[in-house]
Amino acid sequence: MFTFLVSDVNGQQNSSRSREEKYRPQYHFSPEKGWIGDPDGLVIHRGKFHLFWWGHAVSEDLVHWKELPPPMKGDDKSFSYFSGSVAVDLQNTSGFGKNSMVAVYTRHFAGDSLPETQALSISKDDGLVFNYYAENPVLDIGKVFFRDPQVFWYPADKLWKMVVALPDVQQIHIYESRDLKSWQFCSTFTGLGAQNSFWECPDLFELPVLNGKKEKKWVMLIGRGPNRVQYFVGDFDGKTFTSDTQTASFIKTGKGLDGEVYDDFEAGHESKWSREGTAFSKNTGSKELTDYLGKSYIGSVAKEGSIGRMKSAPFLIKQKAINFLIAGGDSADSTGIRLIVDGKVVRSSTGDNSKVLKWNGWDVRNLAGKRAYLEILDLTTDTISGSIAIDHIVFSDQLLNQRLEHALWLDYGSDYYATRTWRNYDESKALGDTVFAIGWMGNWDYARKAPTSWGKGFESLPRTMALKRTGAGYRIVQQPVPQLQKLRQALHESGMQEINGIQKLETFRPSRNTYEMEVEFKASSDAAFGLFLLEGEGRKLVLRYDPVTSEIRLDRTNCTDFVSDSSFNELFAKEMSAPLKLDQGKLRLHIFVDQSSIEVFTNDGEVVLSATTFPSDGQLGISLFSERGKTQLTKLKAWELNSIWK
Repeated sequence: MFTFLVSDVNGQQNSSRSREEKYRPQYHFSPEKGWIGDPDGLVIHRGKFHLFWWGHAVSEDLVHWKELPPPMKGDDKSFSYFSGSVAVDLQNTSGFGKNSMVAVYTRHFAGDSLPETQALSISKDDGLVFNYYAENPVLDIGKVFFRDPQVFWYPADKLWKMVVALPDVQQIHIYESRDLKSWQFCSTFTGLGAQNSFWECPDLFELPVLNGKKEKKWVMLIGRGPNRVQYFVGDFDGKTFTSDTQTASFIKTGKGLDGEVYDDFEAGHESKWSREGTAFSKNTGSKELTDYLGKSYIGSVAKEGSIGRMKSAPFLIKQKAINFLIAGGDSADSTGIRLIVDGKVVRSSTGDNSKVLKWNGWDVRNLAGKRAYLEILDLTTDTISGSIAIDHIVFSDQLLNQRLEHALWLDYGSDYYATRTWRNYDESKALGDTVFAIGWMGNWDYARKAPTSWGKGFESLPRTMALKRTGAGYRIVQQPVPQLQKLRQALHESGMQEINGIQKLETFRPSRNTYEMEVEFKASSDAAFGLFLLEGEGRKLVLRYDPVTSEIRLDRTNCTDFVSDSSFNELFAKEMSAPLKLDQGKLRLHIFVDQSSIEVFTNDGEVVLSATTFPSDGQLGISLFSERGKTQLTKLKAWELNSIWK
């Protein structure tokens, strides 16, 4: 979203002191003091990885960092440096000098009343000092919201390219320049993906495809405020980014979803439903709601004040889950969708008092073989929350209950945002096609309330990214950078064993919550299984997988010992979930726990969940569990990790 004024960041030369404040990350990057938000200016040059937040740090291995003084100089202090990027001008296209580093960022004025513009600062000493460019701004289109430029060199055209967001209208503009100073408009990317909130922090880059054929595809990342990153896979011709057909079809219409579509509320659905009242008198596609699939949904939003209900024709429950997109009022008695069996309501869901359609679902495994029908109802004339909308009812063996819009999400956790990739300007090109990325481990719902004493915020673990082909199109897979293995202490290992009930982990007892685990389970029945982490003092973090509904869930509703701020706790106490199928009957987990966070990479990075946690120093327990039967633990390796502060 944005970074604060440089004066808010007290960057210092790398301290030899250990940082032992409560909740302080020990191997994630955080500044010694002050605020950190979006990662900016990620470049590789002369053997160093640079990380800016308009503070500055450098690393040779993406693990150990040297924090440098704040670099931005020469401005008149009238504006804030919002997010942006750095270009290394290897050929002196700008006239600022060969190998000059040019920061391209958003100049933001307080109050959201003056247009945001894109500006430059120039460094001739490898980023130690960036001097404000006297002829700023270099790009001004007169929009109050116009931010977060990512600039990169495009060799085919021998031009600089910029992707930059118009966040309030969910658009990404693409510009080009010969000299980083004069920019020409190329195209707009819009109309696809989650559309309901600010679009921010775009990135556009090539990723290798894991097929051994040196295939690459272009990927567009876009932050959906306040805390999610969506992505699109396609092609870029230097002017326009175009999503590939499978990606577009999946996002626009749900083509490729697992299961049987009972109703998508496009043409021809009427025969499946009977109606009472006037609320659902016709199929409604409307700009009042966002994030439905296809051209329409069924809803009462356009008829606030009217009441009614819809009943489906009876059907036989065959699959394990019933999924649907839902928006509208949160009133169990008067708005929602219900499942009726033998005349009784056996499942029900409501909206969340928003006009954004999000995936919800029911586990109906115990109702298999029963005849049932669905009921959609709006029985209130309340014009604020008295509406409901439903789209894409799907019968499936995979539960979609993540309460998120239909999109391709980079991370299903609550605290991973503003992801950007490192641009490689290193002349040796020793890293080849490897794409490194990092995000902000925060959430604007509660970022300013985080219970940390040194400042606010820290960055995620650096990750590598690649693409994998699936039946529904290309998907991103992510892995923690292997350089993190440098931090490992002694190996603790468990052999194959059977888990039944709750079982304390005896082979690994960390002395602090700074550790890494590789765990592999083999599902041997319908039993749900997983780990209790951060156990102690009546609290725990639950990582749970259910093989029946192919869902992984991270539950931090009773995790933090910071309970003195009720407004923080209300927003923070979340469960996160994602659809995830087993790989040949197995679930592989790669887990990183660090004082106030967890990052979970599943099945070689197919699904990732990242979240802040804020436990007490005494919550060190770890248990394995298996519910409703037995599960095989086939592998467990664990290491305490050294601090990067020492």
